[in-house]
Amino acid sequence: MEKTESVQEEKTIEKSMEINKNFAKYLLLLPIIITFLFLLGFSSFYNKNTHQLFDNGFYETNSNLYSTLNTEINILTEEDVAHGIKDTVYTTFNCWLELRIDRQMLYQHWRNGKISSYPVSTGNKYLSRSVESRPGLFAIFHKEEHHQSTQYNNADMYYFMPFNQGIGFHSLNGTGYYGALGKTPSSHGCIRMRHEDAKKLFLDCPLGTLVLAHKGYTARTVGFAPQNYENDIDFTKDQFKYMLAENLYNILEGLYYVKARKFFIVNPKIVPLSGIYISYDKKIPQKQKLPVSSYRIEMTVDRIYTYKSLLISSIELMYLAKNDTDLNNEDDEETTDNKGEYTYSEMDLVKKYFHNPIGILPYFPPNR
Repeated sequence: MEKTESVQEEKTIEKSMEINKNFAKYLLLLPIIITFLFLLGFSSFYNKNTHQLFDNGFYETNSNLYSTLNTEINILTEEDVAHGIKDTVYTTFNCWLELRIDRQMLYQHWRNGKISSYPVSTGNKYLSRSVESRPGLFAIFHKEEHHQSTQYNNADMYYFMPFNQGIGFHSLNGTGYYGALGKTPSSHGCIRMRHEDAKKLFLDCPLGTLVLAHKGYTARTVGFAPQNYENDIDFTKDQFKYMLAENLYNILEGLYYVKARKFFIVNPKIVPLSGIYISYDKKIPQKQKLPVSSYRIEMTVDRIYTYKSLLISSIELMYLAKNDTDLNNEDDEETTDNKGEYTYSEMDLVKKYFHNPIGILPYFPPNR
């Protein structure tokens, strides 16, 4: 009887040891699983052909980042999340135009992703009474099938669409100027095109079509808002200017992920004839600051002082919350005006990050 009990005890001990061994094996895997979950929390999945989608249906362009990452897990640094960031200005139109002055090419971007390209010839600053084509974000504000120049001896300009004061897209009589298209600047300021290209563009682009002109670098780009989207409120002209300036300012100061971005459709009517600043002379920083969360844990050992500790914690939390509110509202206090007009700080921001002084062009009166 004793032998039987002894055998059973040995079997029980062996089973217990086996269970402990198996448990120890799984226990060794626990740190690995925790580490994987931790890394997963700070990782992002990307696809080369996607954009960042926000809840309201807007897509933010970040092409350079998608070209360097794949669908594997990627641990992102401040440098990683800064690649390819631009301030996206949104339109509800079906196309927008990108004028590459450095390439002497015009690209027509369509909502469905198609891109049409046209060789052009821009302004040559070395000609007499001429203006070099300038960077900026513009909008087509006039259309005329046959326009005669008031400055250059009544020159015939066909399918004329100005966007920067008197500078616009058009074709000319004959085809002699075709040789410079796509190769070198040859006009007094306007954007010369082939007859068939100018006509197609004239038919495709309604008044208000956005035109982004640059020489290879721009901190702004244009994106398509969801079809039939309307702004929540009717923004004033000054509100549009301030929002555009603030969005660009946040990117240039590395605050893209820290400050809340404003998503809205820009009204082409608020785009001045001199255009909107695109930061042609100031580069986007290589780093964008990331949001940081801080936590405070307080442990109370003696229950006698629990109420006192909770009271102190509540007072401290109220103090911290008040300070955070004061910090968050600091800019608002500086920029709020009861009359709804610009305060000094808002005017300064709009002046630096909205107005495009390089787009203000000289005027050459007609030859007498």
